[in-house]
Amino acid sequence: LLIPEVFGRVGLDVSLIPLPFERSLLNVNAGIDDGDTFRASGFEKDYPNLVQVPEKVLDYDFVAYATRPEVQVRQWSDLARYGVGYVSGWKIYERNAAVARNVTTVRGIELLFPLLASGRVDVVLLDKWQALWLARETGFAVRTLEPALARVPMFTYLHRRHEALVQPLAAALAQAKRDGTWQRLYDQVLKPLETVR
Repeated sequence: LLIPEVFGRVGLDVSLIPLPFERSLLNVNAGIDDGDTFRASGFEKDYPNLVQVPEKVLDYDFVAYATRPEVQVRQWSDLARYGVGYVSGWKIYERNAAVARNVTTVRGIELLFPLLASGRVDVVLLDKWQALWLARETGFAVRTLEPALARVPMFTYLHRRHEALVQPLAAALAQAKRDGTWQRLYDQVLKPLETVR
């Protein structure tokens, strides 16, 4: 809801196409797609055709989830004791979950909780909002292991050919925060998820 709103403020229609995480970066870098939403800073180092819109969209909490009460994860190094699952292509997990006893990757978030249910892994890694949404949609009872392993500001990236849009989009997003649109959308979409357990 937020991305079409922000792009509309600079006179552009936008279509959002869900893709695997790595594929979306490759497509934008190759110029196949025009942009990518909800990425951490620094992707332009590995994907040189990406330019970041400098206004933060949202903070993501990257969290571990489990079902068994004895499983405790408070920092990345705690993963060394467990079998861990995450969605392939998530760079933060690729970097930090390498310490795990073993790693299982899946192609989509909907496959994570079944890994826990089957006992194939002890812990799954996912950002807070998608995990809470998935728990609500599936009714799967999952434990959120707190604190979050990382809180990361997320940004929109564009292909370099759209560099002229970077500052107008940053200004439009900042305006959406000032005029209450960002908060209204947060309250509509994300706030109800905070009660999911």
